[in-house]
Amino acid sequence: MPEERFQIGDYWLSQHNSPVYKATWYDASTGQTRRASLGTKDLHEAKKALAEYVLKQAQPKEQKAAEMPLGLIFYRYWESHAKNIASAEAAQYALALWTEFWEAATVADLTPPRQKDFMAWLKARGYKNSYVSRVMSVGRSAVRMAWKNGEITSAPFILDEPDRSDEKEPYVLKSQEMKRLLMKAQERPHIFIYCMIALNTLARPEAVLDLAPAQVNLVDKRINLNPKGRKQTKKYRPIVPITDTLLPFLHRADVPAFVLWNGKPIESVKKTFARTVSDAGLSSEITPYSLRHTMATELRRRSVPPWEVEGLLGHHRPSTTEKYAHFAPDYLSLGREAIDAYFAELALSYAVPKLDYVSAACQSPETKKPAEADFST
Repeated sequence: MPEERFQIGDYWLSQHNSPVYKATWYDASTGQTRRASLGTKDLHEAKKALAEYVLKQAQPKEQKAAEMPLGLIFYRYWESHAKNIASAEAAQYALALWTEFWEAATVADLTPPRQKDFMAWLKARGYKNSYVSRVMSVGRSAVRMAWKNGEITSAPFILDEPDRSDEKEPYVLKSQEMKRLLMKAQERPHIFIYCMIALNTLARPEAVLDLAPAQVNLVDKRINLNPKGRKQTKKYRPIVPITDTLLPFLHRADVPAFVLWNGKPIESVKKTFARTVSDAGLSSEITPYSLRHTMATELRRRSVPPWEVEGLLGHHRPSTTEKYAHFAPDYLSLGREAIDAYFAELALSYAVPKLDYVSAACQSPETKKPAEADFST
């Protein structure tokens, strides 16, 4: 009895006039069966190759749950969204875990019992509840995006891990630890500038790395952490005041960004930041995000009102009237003063590092003059 053919959606395996497996499908526009070589004679390898081929070729539209492979949803989510976000590396690893467990499953297989099996499988591998929750959130985002894009007719409910008590508290640096970090960071100018911007604005790492002269208003002493043309997301980027401590670092106008390595903007400081932390003899738990958590904690310790801290952190979206608040001279002034007081107490001496950048005369016309700053929102 011949073996049942292996098929994914409208594509199946065949060995037409050759031992090499081929992706095979019916082309309704020509009325012909078409084939594409998968380059292997091994059935197991051919099945994986067919899955990859389908992922690259398929353009799903309003698919029923039983017809839509989860692998296709994860692939499209990665290609259209996840690979471009700040947490791309973490998303990629989470998607790999989903793919490993679910294999050739479809959306219809996402039943609550099977999801619980997946969560148990993750825990059996040693992952903490808090990380299991993050992995589930990546799958949830992928399925929800497929539904929003009209690729599937409905999106099943994706479970979450309710007990996240094992999640680590964000690391908050003590004053002596901060002094050691900043003193060591001066040996790497781009890390030092990164630290100074992060500590004085409370911005998230990606916002610090994006910061360019076009976002800085030296007259009103304001920074719009959201570059012109960038759509605000749920991780809101606010307008924040420029502290006296940070002001000397922001006078360059002929650079594409303030955090540069070899004259170019960079996407991440994780590895070099970790080396700086290690060289300073500090805990490996200290990450770029620790700077934001430390300053938020410090401001509350200094009795800065919670609404000001929320404003600096971007946890509060301004109403229509509040959009004009940054024009007020006392805009987030208590937070600004507390940040300057914190640095005064650190009593550090430092020089503003020279930014490693090609001179304006050697730049192309497009990069000589930064775009106009937008402080309208």
